Amino acid sequence: MPMDMRLGGGQLVSEELMTLGESLSQTSDPSLKLFQCAVCNRFTTDNLDLLAVHMGAERSLPEDEWRATVGDSHQCKLCRYTTQLKANFQLHCKTDKHIQKYQLVAHIKEGGKSNEWRLKCVAIGNPVHLKCNACDYYTNSLEKLRLHTVNSRHEASLKLYK
Repeated sequence: MPMDMRLGGGQLVSEELMTLGESLSQTSDPSLKLFQCAVCNRFTTDNLDLLAVHMGAERSLPEDEWRATVGDSHQCKLCRYTTQLKANFQLHCKTDKHIQKYQLVAHIKEGGKSNEWRLKCVAIGNPVHLKCNACDYYTNSLEKLRLHTVNSRHEASLKLYK
């Protein structure tokens, strides 16, 4: 992970904090922590800042999982894009749509074989990404999750959860 990851307020996150957060947050029972990444279903934490670091992490895929060259055609398996011009393919790989889909697929694959069914949902668009385990609340935005944590229902559910 890059050392220059920043939290919402521009606060620099140290590599030690990210490593500590990852080692403490990956567990076989995701419901033990308050917040859960619903993309990979492996990362859980009680800290929203660590969840933000996890969600913003750069991910990668082996090239053969997303790219193919058949004859003189260059194909993007993620976006179903095909072109004979290598320059056009390189431009495609720099588009926001491709980058977002690439990151999402790589993130889903972090969850292992049991999570691969989610790959069928990638075409739908922006799936649910985050979960509050205390309330069983799902959202696609860290800001919505932050707002959720300040409401009275969450506070009541949090007391029961603990």
